[in-house]
Amino acid sequence: MHITFSFSAHDNSSIRLPSANLHLFQSMLYSLLPHEQASQLHDEGYDSDGRRMKLFAMGWPVASSRPQFGEDTIIFPLPLTLTVSTPVKELIAGFSGGAMSRDDIRIGNNHLICSGIEKTEHKVSSGTVIIRTLSPVTCYHSTERNGRNYTKYFSPYDKEFQNGIHANLLRKFRLLNPEKDIPEDSFSITPLGRLKEKVSMFEKGGLFPVKGWWGKFRLEGNSEILQTAIDCGLGSKNSSGWGCITTERG
Repeated sequence: MHITFSFSAHDNSSIRLPSANLHLFQSMLYSLLPHEQASQLHDEGYDSDGRRMKLFAMGWPVASSRPQFGEDTIIFPLPLTLTVSTPVKELIAGFSGGAMSRDDIRIGNNHLICSGIEKTEHKVSSGTVIIRTLSPVTCYHSTERNGRNYTKYFSPYDKEFQNGIHANLLRKFRLLNPEKDIPEDSFSITPLGRLKEKVSMFEKGGLFPVKGWWGKFRLEGNSEILQTAIDCGLGSKNSSGWGCITTERG
């Protein structure tokens, strides 16, 4: 399920945010949930082979017109939309109910209201689907070098990118369908047209860069695995604003 929120304000036509703002939108989403549900999701999430997963993906905010970029700030004209995808019914209810029941929703130092919600289901019925990114897809491997963490990001043209995306989808599928056997069908992700590489800063105890890719891809494989991609997101850091996707006509 995709949920697209529209945000506006009683007395402002725009909002000002720091350039590194994805964590503020993520925090806003958690604030919509009941406290206990938000704490469990934030602190624990869902465990898959020792890895914690949130099972929701956040798109990047879309302003009503072109944002204004300053040296370290962005001004977003209102209304502003934000899309979230998740297959978890409790999260769908929590996000939607929280947004519509609050008359003051904070994003950073800005006070907004939810002026509308649109819910859309994207059903996969075959072994091929064309997708478009709502936030860049990131895939990486972290190691330690000389006592420091080192992260290698994979390009969509690398074999490691496809392998990493597939392995991540299988973990999500296993979480959602513990009673089912893991599909053994082959999987492929193919870039379509020109992709755009994007590096954005994320704040979590300090600023650090994350690299991902905008564009369209063709996914081929088991239809249930492809549905997992549509619902949960592609790649890593989905709840932080990476890998939210939607279906696209070929």
